[in-house]
Amino acid sequence: LAAMRAHATSAGVQGNACSALRNLSHKHAENKTRIGEAGGVPTVLAAMRAHATSAGVQGNACSALRNLSHKHAENKTRIGEAGGVPTVLAAMRA
Repeated sequence: LAAMRAHATSAGVQGNACSALRNLSHKHAENKTRIGEAGGVPTVLAAMRAHATSAGVQGNACSALRNLSHKHAENKTRIGEAGGVPTVLAAMRA
């Protein structure tokens, strides 16, 4: 997450970091909680908004959000409160 914040303008860093978050949160409840509490949801959404034309960022970010929210009510709430629904819809339309 620190690398994502430090390199917000790099689509490569954002896409790879979203991929790492996707992998870390896959079927791992503790990592989902840690990522959520560390601000992972708004950071992933910021990457999606900053790199709206990057298919790599959009795909990896959507996958990360899927894994973070699967069977995790707190992260589902975080996604909704951070404006995740319109951001994901915009990715789907792009």
